[in-house]
Amino acid sequence: MDSYFEKGIRLKGTLWVKGAVHFDGDFEGEIYSSSHFIVGKSGKILGNIKTHNVTNMGFIQGNLFAENKVALMNDSRLTGDISTYHLVVDEGSNFEGRCKMVDEAPKTVKEEMETLERPVPKTAKVSKASNDPKASDKKSFFPLKKAAGIAAVILVIAGVTWLYPRGGNELEPLVEQGYKLVAEKRYADAEAIFKKALTVSRVESKVYAGLGDIYFEDKRYNDALAQFQRSIDLNPANEEYRIKQAKTYSSKGQLKEAVESYKQALEINPESGPVFYNMGILYLEQKELDKAREALNMSVELDANSFEAHEALSLLYSQEKAYDKAITEIAEAVKLENDKPSLHLTLGQLLLQSGKEDEAVKAFKKAADLFPQNFPAQIRIADWYYTKGMLEESLETYKIAEALDSGNPVVQARLGKIYSDKNQIKKAQEALEKAIKLDPKDAQSHYQLGKLVSGEKKWGRAQSLLSNAIALDAGHAPSHYELGIVLLGRKQVDLALEEFKKALDLEPQNSDFIMGLVLALVEQKELDSALELLLPVSRTEVNNPKIFFSVCNVYTKKGYFTVATGHCEKSFELDNSNYETMNRLAWLYAKKSVKLAKAFELSNQTLKAFPNRPEYIDTLSEILYVRGEPEKAVEKIQEAINRMPNDPYYKQQLWKFKNVKLPPPA
Repeated sequence: MDSYFEKGIRLKGTLWVKGAVHFDGDFEGEIYSSSHFIVGKSGKILGNIKTHNVTNMGFIQGNLFAENKVALMNDSRLTGDISTYHLVVDEGSNFEGRCKMVDEAPKTVKEEMETLERPVPKTAKVSKASNDPKASDKKSFFPLKKAAGIAAVILVIAGVTWLYPRGGNELEPLVEQGYKLVAEKRYADAEAIFKKALTVSRVESKVYAGLGDIYFEDKRYNDALAQFQRSIDLNPANEEYRIKQAKTYSSKGQLKEAVESYKQALEINPESGPVFYNMGILYLEQKELDKAREALNMSVELDANSFEAHEALSLLYSQEKAYDKAITEIAEAVKLENDKPSLHLTLGQLLLQSGKEDEAVKAFKKAADLFPQNFPAQIRIADWYYTKGMLEESLETYKIAEALDSGNPVVQARLGKIYSDKNQIKKAQEALEKAIKLDPKDAQSHYQLGKLVSGEKKWGRAQSLLSNAIALDAGHAPSHYELGIVLLGRKQVDLALEEFKKALDLEPQNSDFIMGLVLALVEQKELDSALELLLPVSRTEVNNPKIFFSVCNVYTKKGYFTVATGHCEKSFELDNSNYETMNRLAWLYAKKSVKLAKAFELSNQTLKAFPNRPEYIDTLSEILYVRGEPEKAVEKIQEAINRMPNDPYYKQQLWKFKNVKLPPPA
């Protein structure tokens, strides 16, 4: 080796050298070498190199032209184009650029050096050798690796300057302006400013870091990584650059590389709370909870005034269902940042999961008070009201949420559910239609709307909606049950049986689903099979009025009116507000010619609530007929026929009332 530039040397300009050179310093400009130019591991070159052979073990940003060979060694970095006869790329090297393999020898570097007009170097005063012992201890400008006897290999150093001056007062204002534009999210303008700064100096780490920030925000992660690496190469002791590098790796999904960057940052500053915090978040994402806990506890210890670490620890404990610890941590975060609505929301959710509902609502309301336009806070409060059965309060809060975000499918779906619970069918349908339009994959909205449409006996639309709900969520048993009801309404009994069975496969103990299956069996006249399903349930669910009503209907179909009446009376005793039960019981009293006054009273109640339902009109006509008032019975049954003119049963009733004389009641 003829010459060695050690680490710490900083040069700028045009460098002309003869002989083999090992360069471990920093250089900005053009390099011409007639032999072998080696960039050491600590070497940083910003500029083009023309030489016979070049070996890169460090960092080069510029184009390489080598007459013979370019060798890129392990851990080296090159950003630029290559022109050479031979190229050696070692495993682990990093090369960004184009490569051209030259076939014919162009003018050699030696010839170019001899013909190129070179700047005339300034005359320098040369001091004679000093006897001062201290002088011999000082590092020379180009310390030679060999001792005396080796001539200086520098042919010309023209225009070379120390690199400490970096544009004087011109660079710093550009850097400040660039970062100000980044803060304002004016990324295109900021990029232009930073690139202008590069024309002043290519060795300012802040400029590359600023460009990295811009590319990161633009999700150009590879470009961002390249810029952050350059800033690190220029300023290896800056932990912030390594944090940014780690975050970029994390955004790319390169989690191992991200962890390694954080560890390098900790080597620079072992007491950095933010680094431990970011590592903890990364470990949380990787589900490495023990490592996350260790890192976050270190962050809390080192940075006691940072709420983020407490918030993250709360999340960790929440994932482990250690809710008391989670509440303690989020409460600490709230103390440090009391005006942050999201913290109160998290606290409220954790309190809710711990069964502390009243405290939870206070936290939700605090979040809403801090920021009335906070959508999540309003949703949380509305949800809580709904679970408590406070429909009016829930509805009003959901309306506030709707005003904040009318295009939110969750809000529309929940409004639809509340309107449905309040029996405001039209409003419920409108909200659910909006929810489906906003989110066509919302199975619950399809189910809720299908159920409402089924109640109106719009079987085709209901079947379509419920089929969609099942396609989106085949494991939702109520959707299968409701589809079974719709198929029964369409007289597709076999298909209905299949859906009821699917619902029961998912929820075998659900008595509603059992009653659905019974309806299908009754349609197939499998009455005994229906009773085999129902009677055991009636013995276990002794307070379920629907079960007794279902048993009543089966016995009615079998013609066992006395037994049927007993079960209907039991159902009515448990729920005296059900109009179906009232109507069936009134009809049975009429068929048995008993309790006719009670039958008349019950029938009138049903017709007062539903004056146009033909089956309720038929019951009253039957009671009038049994009471010996056939003219009134004929008048009433004619009303049912007017509403359903093609129903043969009502026509049969009309004939009976006109032609069959009953003895007067006892």
